[in-house]
This record gives sequence, C-alpha cells and structure tokens, in this order.
Amino acid sequence: MIAPSDAGPLIWLGKCDLLHLLRKLYNEIAVPEAVYEEAVTRGLEEGFENAQIIKKAFKEGWIRVYKADKQFKDEVRREETRLGIKLGEGERETIALALEKRISIFLTNDEDAYLVGKILGLEPKGVLYVLLRGVKDGYLSKEKAKESLKRILEEGFWLSPTILHKFYETLDRI
Repeated sequence: MIAPSDAGPLIWLGKCDLLHLLRKLYNEIAVPEAVYEEAVTRGLEEGFENAQIIKKAFKEGWIRVYKADKQFKDEVRREETRLGIKLGEGERETIALALEKRISIFLTNDEDAYLVGKILGLEPKGVLYVLLRGVKDGYLSKEKAKESLKRILEEGFWLSPTILHKFYETLDRI
C-alpha cells in the first residue's frame, strides 16, 4: 500500500527516530516536490538532524517524490477557497497526489489539510495514528509509543488535552 504524506509526519517521526515505522506500515511513501523541499532541502539547510534521516529514506527508495498534477491541485485549491482557508504547498500537493493516485489515505498533522481531505473523500491520518497502528501491528511497544509521544510534545508538537486523552485510552485498549 502507498501512502502520500506531507512533511509533518516525516519530520515528527524523524525527530523521535521512528521514520522506519512508516516503511513497516506502507510499501511506499509518496511525497510531492514541495514536501521534499520542506523536509529535506530546507531541513538540511537549517541543520535539522531528522532531515538526514528523511534523506536516507529517499536514497533507500521507499519514500519517493512525485509531481502532483495541476488538475488535482486545482481541485484542492477550489475546496480551500470554498472553505476560506489556505493550505501550504506541501499539504495541497499531498492531497492532490492522493486524489490523482486514487489512494484514500494520506498522512498529515495539519488540521486544515485534514478538513480538506475529509471533504474530498479521503482518510487523513497523522502521527498518533502511526504510533497506535505501530503498536497494534506489533512493530512498537506501548512504552515506546508513550516515550515517542512525550518526546515530540517536548519538541513542540501540539495536541489538545482531549486528543491526548483519547490517544492514551486507545493505547490502553490495544
């Protein structure tokens, strides 16, 4: 299974040294050019360690860059306009790739991208989903999932208390 992704999940999973989890969950991660630019090119320029981890995944070939078709980017833009929001280029192109490749799931942590994706009939998933699925599928211990979430929260990842509570409830049920 292929999963398009914007930069957020790659960056945050890279920060907690769990980018490899995506390789276990999906055959390929498809990213648009704008995501490569944000996660790797700019990340390296700014000296982010996780950019090296992400770049290595591209070299290994399980994360690949695709050019999003204008027709599908325009479809996403129309929805943005209708909703009165403006996505970043990476989020817009990621949703466009999912539409173009007829892949229902895409990875994002962006609330606006989540909303646009849902309206366009897609299933947006974020880092919390990846952590929970990693535990459920046996690739990650519950303790490692908790440690990883703690680390990304300390790095500035924001979650509402309600979502945080639901994450721990779900984790306990697995």
